[in-house]
Amino acid sequence: MPAFLHWESDPLLLDPTPAAQNTWLTANELLEKRQGDKFQTETGQLQLYPIMLRKVDFISGERIIQSFPYILLNQEWVSRIRKQSLAHAEKAHHYFLGSNISKSIRDWQKRIISYIEEQQRLPFPLFRLVPSWETFFQGKQYIQFQSARGEGFQLPLMLTEELAYLTGVIMGDGHLANYFVNIIDSSKEHIENLVKSLETIFQTNIEFFAQKNAQAWNVNVLSKWIVRFFNFLSRQPINERKYPHLREPLLIQSEPVFRSAFWRGLMDADGSYISTISFGTASKQLLKDFSNFLTLHNILHRFYTQSVFGGTTFSLNIAGESRKQFAQLIGTNHPQKKQDLGILLSRRVNRFARKTTTLRKQGVWKGQVVDVQQKKLTTGYFNFLLVQYFSLSNFGEKIRKLRRLQNHTQQDLAKEVNIKRTLLSTYELNITTIPIANLMKIYTFYNRSLLDILKEHSKLLIHSRSSHCLIDTRPNEKMIQLL
Repeated sequence: MPAFLHWESDPLLLDPTPAAQNTWLTANELLEKRQGDKFQTETGQLQLYPIMLRKVDFISGERIIQSFPYILLNQEWVSRIRKQSLAHAEKAHHYFLGSNISKSIRDWQKRIISYIEEQQRLPFPLFRLVPSWETFFQGKQYIQFQSARGEGFQLPLMLTEELAYLTGVIMGDGHLANYFVNIIDSSKEHIENLVKSLETIFQTNIEFFAQKNAQAWNVNVLSKWIVRFFNFLSRQPINERKYPHLREPLLIQSEPVFRSAFWRGLMDADGSYISTISFGTASKQLLKDFSNFLTLHNILHRFYTQSVFGGTTFSLNIAGESRKQFAQLIGTNHPQKKQDLGILLSRRVNRFARKTTTLRKQGVWKGQVVDVQQKKLTTGYFNFLLVQYFSLSNFGEKIRKLRRLQNHTQQDLAKEVNIKRTLLSTYELNITTIPIANLMKIYTFYNRSLLDILKEHSKLLIHSRSSHCLIDTRPNEKMIQLL
């Protein structure tokens, strides 16, 4: 008796046993084990059968045939399968034993003939049993499929720059649900461009709509098989929190152009070009992978960590001297970010100042503030005349003493500094704060300088409308570090 292929031992079904989604093997795990030949040919062509189908599909639900993708056939393949329908049915009978579908050889033959003659298609597992079925994929870039209900889509057989870019966008701004891929962005033009690209590659039903109660746009790619396709390429989980699992896909690393396109997609999702080139994520591993890629190309960058809403985000900024190199290597397809990047590249690059610890060791640092305009300081103190519209509190007693020392009435002083007497009275009683400009007029009238005020106070309570802040009058060690 000939040995028949069985779904539980089929070498093209990757998982050793039926496994739930997000636990099954993907490209990352297989490449780490040096088993890339299980889903990719020597020419780099993707083998769609192990990517799309899993052993769990053969025991999930009662109508499992209807849950498989159907592969569309031309007349040549229809004729070939029709001539071998009985042998094909026998293979199908043995292949599906132990699954959730059990049919006799005769029933399988009737079903196969119905599929090819009436529908010109076959469920993918049945087509996999056709002799020399792999030749069907030779010389093709895309394979046409349908769902049981006739909804069409196609899948690419080769990794391309555009596909690598979309993988990056989805890992950044996308979510994989059971039956659709969702991408959201604030730019309508960017989402429209993504829709065109997705329609070209996958030829399937795509929804495009505005996000309710938010200035954002959505695109949904409606196909569980496309969801599985991106899950396999990227290891991004389906219907789960994605950030603990994100990393640069190992398959993307096969070609430099794919890596650049992938990071371009992620930057278009989670990057910014407004004041600097920056990238942020909740995945520490993904940031590490990006850093390795940038280091490989000698692009200087710095790391930052921030706690937000009980979680931690990780980010990096590209050094000014590496911006042009970054733009040439990665760039952006995002319409708004492309404009931001152009503006940023046109600006003069300000080099990062040397660290204060280095300056001290070199004997340069001796208490003065480095890289701060001296006009903003008055012999080591901040020049508050530059912010005359701010107000100070608790100067009433000092003003009263100065006035009485000169035997001046409130009316005398108010007339001299051109304010109302009642307003001066509120200053002296500390009922209202006094604008720095008015305080300077009073002190100038009594031949007192700004420096006299600053030397009497190490800190000033400064007010601006309803807000206030306690500010040092001269640079302290902490402020020097911030500067």
